[in-house]
Parts: sequence; C-alpha cells; structure tokens
Amino acid sequence: MKGAYRLFLLLVFNVSSLISYSQDFHFSQYTQTPALINPALTGASHTLRASIIYKDQWGGVTVPYKTFGATFEMKFKASNWEKAKLKMSKAYNKSVSKMAGGISFFSDKAGDGNMGTSQVNLSLSSFVPISKKNILSFGLQASVVQRKIDFSKLIFTDQYNGKSYDPNVISGENVGAQNYIYPDFGAGINWNFNSNEKSKGTRRMIKTNIGISMFHINQPKQKNLVESDQKLNTRFVFHGDFLIGIKNTNLALIPSYLLQFQGVSKEIMFGMICRYSYDQESKYTGILKQSAYGIGAAFRNRDALIISAYVESGQYTLGFSYDLNTSKLTSASTGRGGPEIFLRFVTPNPFLYQMKTKARYKL
Repeated sequence: MKGAYRLFLLLVFNVSSLISYSQDFHFSQYTQTPALINPALTGASHTLRASIIYKDQWGGVTVPYKTFGATFEMKFKASNWEKAKLKMSKAYNKSVSKMAGGISFFSDKAGDGNMGTSQVNLSLSSFVPISKKNILSFGLQASVVQRKIDFSKLIFTDQYNGKSYDPNVISGENVGAQNYIYPDFGAGINWNFNSNEKSKGTRRMIKTNIGISMFHINQPKQKNLVESDQKLNTRFVFHGDFLIGIKNTNLALIPSYLLQFQGVSKEIMFGMICRYSYDQESKYTGILKQSAYGIGAAFRNRDALIISAYVESGQYTLGFSYDLNTSKLTSASTGRGGPEIFLRFVTPNPFLYQMKTKARYKL
C-alpha cells in the first residue's frame, strides 16, 4: 500500500509538471522581479538597479524545481537631476528620466524530465509626469524563449500495468519537439506616486506603484505534442505595492498584492512587510551609515504561506523567504515548499541625497 501511494505521488508530480509546462516563471518575492510582473516597472524605482534571485522548491517531495533570475535596468541620461533644496547647490533628488531600459534572464529546471525554460527579456519603458508626485509609465517587452524536455524520463498513467509502473509499456502520448525556440511579447502600464517629506523631527513618506500588464500577447504555439494546436495563454497581471512611513518614527509598512490570470490558472497573493531603518556607526571611520531591515509574510491563495525577511545596507539588499505549503499536497510535502534568496544593488543610495555629477549612465 505504501509503495502504491509513492507511485501515485510520482505520477501526480510528473504528469502535473507536463501539464503546467507552459506556465511562467514563479517567485514568491514578486516585488523583486519587475521584469516578470510589468515592463512598465523598468526604471521606475531607481536610476540603476541590478539583482539576482534563486528559488528551490518541492525538494522534500520530488526532484527540486530550481529557478534562477538576473536583472539589470537603468534610466537613460542619469544626469537629469532635480534640486532637493534651493539653499543647497550640491544636493539633488533622484532623477525622473523620460525613458528606461532593461535586460533580464530567467532559467528553470524541473522534475525527472529535466524540463527547462530559458528566457531573455528586453524591456523599454517611457515615463509621463502628471504632476510633481505622480508619474505614469508605459512599458514594452520582447523576449526569446527556449524550452527543453526529455520525454524518455517521464512517467505517464498509461504505463501503469495495474500492479506497478512498467517503463516498457508505450506511454500513448504524441510527444513532439524536445527543444524549440520562440519569440514572446508583453506590455503594461504603471502609476507611481511618491510623497517624501522630511523636516526636523518629522518623517513622512508614501510611495505607491499600481499597474496592469499582459504577457504572451502573441500567444506563441507550444510544440510539446505532435499535431497539437496548444498555445501559451495570455497572462494578465494586476499588481500593487505601497510604502507607508509612520510619522515621527523609523517604521514603515509595505503592503502589496499580485493577481495573475492565465487560461484556467490563477494566482492571488497578498503580503505585508514591516520595515525599520536605523543609523549605525562605521567601525573604522566613525561615519554614520544608514541601514534598514524588514520582516513580513504573504499568502498565496490555496497554496502557501510565505515568511520573508531582508537586510538593506546602503545600496545593497539581501533577502530571504520560505514557502510553507498549505495546499492539498501538504500530506506529501509536510508543509515544505522551498527557500528563495535575492541580492540587489541600486544607485543612487536610497538613504542619501546624491551630488550633482556628470552622467555615468548615458545612452
């Protein structure tokens, strides 16, 4: 009985993996992967942003699903600064450029069939200032995607002979291409609101991003099965994140949401992070260096509870999260989902005003 149960789980994970083979990359810390959420977010938060992220899941149940991503984005003509204070000729706020561009790479490998997807994205965004605090951005994304799979290593239900799995039994599947490449396109719009007021004894900050995007607009054909008209369904994304500084404190609340719909599949996520910023003295120079840390949780509907934390020091941020499985597979996973870690670098320093200098990032 125990052996039959294990075989059942193996069949479920392999077949479900094949069915979901056309699904997109997936990270729990979705605010750290703007290229997968909305191309209009390219360059929306910093003049330059570079990050890497890695996720490992389902290691306690089957062959781990491993996903890796790397992103680089920047605003064009970064020398376009605005003065922060009229009486300080050398103090400037972060620039608001009219356009930004980015390149990102994502890759995953899943299951016994070594199912893999590699994707390179080129993103371009344009910013339209509505007022001093409100900006609309529009984004386009063009991608090249490669998919691979080894059908010989997969197990299908037709290969169960009534007593056990028999690899000599024909699977009955009309398997197609095991390695193919196709183009993909996406677009989106985002609204950014930024109210950052600082005075003696008072700190008040509100930042908001709310957007809508579409991916797989061209609905590229999938070639997993012979003579199949299967196409990659368009993915619709509704997202938002908010940073709300608590007046006269170093605390801020960062709620966020993500709603994704792709064919019959859907994902609903809500999360909250509590962020605390503080000053620390350098061990060698005595110069104050501001840092922050955050801790929070998110919930993915009918799937997982995600615990996360990060440390932000100057221009660098290191974050970690862990998925606690809450779906019907809990009996097999015993609640284990998987860890996820990211490292991010931004410029200018989010804690400091920048000095006016010649453009270092210019296209």
